[in-house]
Amino acid sequence: MFSDFKALKRLLKPSEIRNIYHFKGIKSFTIDSRQIRKSQGFIAIKGSHFDGHDFINQAVAKGAGFIVAEKYMPLAKKIPFFLVDDSYQTLASICSYIRKKKNPKVLAITGSIGKTTTKEIIAYLLKTKYKVLKNKKTENNILGVAKTILKLRDEEVLILELGTNNKGEIESLARIARPDLGIVTFIKPVHLEGLGSIRGVLKEKLSLFSSNPKMKAILNYNDKNLAKTKIPNKIYWFGQSENGSLFLRAKKTKTNSTYLIDGKYELNLELEKKNFLSNFLAALAAAKFFNISLCSLIKRANSFNDFPKGRMEVIKRRGIFVINDAYNSNPYSCIQSLKHIKEYPFKKIVVLGDMLELGKKSAYYHESLAGELIKNKIDYCLTLGSQTVFLNRKLSKLGYKNAKHFTSLESIAKFINDKFKAKPELKKSYLLFLKGSRNIGLEKILKFIKA
Repeated sequence: MFSDFKALKRLLKPSEIRNIYHFKGIKSFTIDSRQIRKSQGFIAIKGSHFDGHDFINQAVAKGAGFIVAEKYMPLAKKIPFFLVDDSYQTLASICSYIRKKKNPKVLAITGSIGKTTTKEIIAYLLKTKYKVLKNKKTENNILGVAKTILKLRDEEVLILELGTNNKGEIESLARIARPDLGIVTFIKPVHLEGLGSIRGVLKEKLSLFSSNPKMKAILNYNDKNLAKTKIPNKIYWFGQSENGSLFLRAKKTKTNSTYLIDGKYELNLELEKKNFLSNFLAALAAAKFFNISLCSLIKRANSFNDFPKGRMEVIKRRGIFVINDAYNSNPYSCIQSLKHIKEYPFKKIVVLGDMLELGKKSAYYHESLAGELIKNKIDYCLTLGSQTVFLNRKLSKLGYKNAKHFTSLESIAKFINDKFKAKPELKKSYLLFLKGSRNIGLEKILKFIKA
């Protein structure tokens, strides 16, 4: 793919070239020295936790045939070495070139919540008819998106989850990916430290569409911020509504777990799946653009069960029913999850960790959960972190007696273990719910819960 030296030089714009006469052409690039293949190009990227320049010789030892880096490193054998001013910009240029050259149908997903689950459902719906490539897990920043595009071979559909916690990131990623379809799931108070306000979140997410005026926009009609959106792109809506203009709409039927899609087809969501209705609707709306009948898509959607770990993940472990929703947390998703677990026929022990990156309004958003905990009849609220202290105090002021704050996962587990020590059989009547931001790692509490 990169056999023409002059074309490669025009693309990468090196400030200096070493070992030029040893160029033999390369098929692909990578930024991971551990996975490098013979004659592959290696791009040295300096990240927050590592510096790819430290692994250049390792890459050469494994067969790298070309090096791109910001500083020269003496090599064990002579291979072409491009020195560039900014490895990230060079990486972006390579990925843009690959996307254009391979030219798959590109679908990009962003939003405050629900990106990863929506991505996984779309891939599941499309993979019976198309070759599909998607981000691994939640690798949705520049490095994650780049790693995905660098793997592109003969796939017909490229599904990219785009994440951000600072202004300008979505637009930068979109310029690389140039999506044909763009989904925005929700606009909620997330990453306020970097984005400033809900309005800032909305502006950042909608910047997805600035990279391609022909991109079709698939937006959530039930999100009040998105519902007011005005962009030049053609908008297709999804949501729970009787609005006839909706591209895809769901109506709740009399049964507890069935939704009628566009008045014709039944989407059946068991209790464990009901919290993901918006994800299913977004995925179905996107998949409709790929010449698959809605009837076929919904039949396949009904069998989807490969939810990412840590998202309303049901675990029956050590005699207690657990729902692990601790992959991440924000005010909206926490409230929705509390409403959801209310439907389970158990007493509830809720363990909440800090919701991070909420900026100056962090105390307010944590306190705001108190009313929801009481309204949803949560039996115990156990908190961990510097911000959930505000929630604990608010619950106490409201007369909620079973609010307890802890300083470690072990101390929370000890409280739970002591509760069931005398009567272990009581565990079967309780649901343990875990919810917190990723850095809190609440799921680790399970290894301390005794059988």
